[in-house]
Amino acid sequence: MSRFKRLRLIARQSVFGSSTDAKRLEFVKRMWPDQIAVVQWRLAELKSDLGLTAGDEHWSAFSDTVLALMERVAAARRAAESVPLTDPARVERKRELIRQVIATPALLSRAAQDLYTALTPEQQRMAGEKLRNFHRQLIA
Repeated sequence: MSRFKRLRLIARQSVFGSSTDAKRLEFVKRMWPDQIAVVQWRLAELKSDLGLTAGDEHWSAFSDTVLALMERVAAARRAAESVPLTDPARVERKRELIRQVIATPALLSRAAQDLYTALTPEQQRMAGEKLRNFHRQLIA
């Protein structure tokens, strides 16, 4: 299993609570310390691949939407992790995190569709699968 797939698996387990192994959770935190920084890096990479400029209003709307959604997921994750395991409120915070994780791909996909329709035909060809599957890489 590749390092990235292993990281995704461990991250998914930490979100849904199916793994109680503290070493695995620590590994995820060490290897992926700031999810928002990773999202910003992926956005910059996508922007560069598509040849977009910072002044493009469609790109600005897309990147703002992506960052806002991912910040909401990160905040829900932090809230779920901040409650002790024995606290009954932990269950509700985990539910909120799951709601955020479930809703985010559809919202990200809609934002990607909006950006895709605003691109030139040449940019649309370059975007291809990168833009259509962008949300999968962020949520995984």
